[in-house]
Amino acid sequence: MIAVEVVGEPDAPAVLFCHGLADSRLAAHGFAGAAHALGLRLIAPDRPGIGGTDARRLPRVVDWAAEATVVLDALGVGSVALLGVSGGGAFAAACASELPDRVRSLLLIAPLGPPTWPTRGMAAGQRASLQVARHAPAFGGWFLGRLATLARRAPGLFLRLATSEMPASDRRALAQSDARAAFLTNYLRAFQRGSWGVGQDLRVLTRPWGFDLESITVPTSIHQGDADTTVPLPHARHFAAAIPGARLHIHPGQGHFSILTAPEQTLATLAA
Repeated sequence: MIAVEVVGEPDAPAVLFCHGLADSRLAAHGFAGAAHALGLRLIAPDRPGIGGTDARRLPRVVDWAAEATVVLDALGVGSVALLGVSGGGAFAAACASELPDRVRSLLLIAPLGPPTWPTRGMAAGQRASLQVARHAPAFGGWFLGRLATLARRAPGLFLRLATSEMPASDRRALAQSDARAAFLTNYLRAFQRGSWGVGQDLRVLTRPWGFDLESITVPTSIHQGDADTTVPLPHARHFAAAIPGARLHIHPGQGHFSILTAPEQTLATLAA
């Protein structure tokens, strides 16, 4: 079973939403208002072992394209735009590479690159977590799962830890009650079936992805905050340099989460 959330305008042009790392399909609700306003329908599946989706082995990032095809076929969707946020950027890019006849465009927001890319500007804790995950992804998933236990039992303490290395713009964004509640809900939902799914995401993201970004031929836009310490600006620059014709939009002063507080600005690319 693949759990899917659909938000926005029914029967409107479809957008396949690829959620981030240690996140879930429920993150699509943060874009629901913008999707309604822009006349879009977001289709957001949980990846294997995450949220409500059954655990299945995903050998490489590129193999997510076959899973996405199952979802689109089941919903009767022909052409689709792609939206990948943070760690979901690689999975969205994989679909763009493997399904060029089915994809209209690609939008990446603060996309996470492979661990060999520059980490300048990345918070020390984030950098260390990715390096550990590169060698022991199951342990990385387990550790993030322990944080989910903390989030359930002591949400205030979890939030203080989670935001300790974030820029001021992200702390302000997550200080808002709605954003804070969504952040907690999405994180906890990611571990609904335990830590295996998040560990698998870490494994495939920190191994060769199985496709080349240079193979992507669809119109591509990348949005990135220059104050982001979760996924630093050099990653967005590398995506933009690798994907032919990609357009990079840098948002001054925005971080990894604050950039998501103006979804109409980013989704407008897909509506166009």
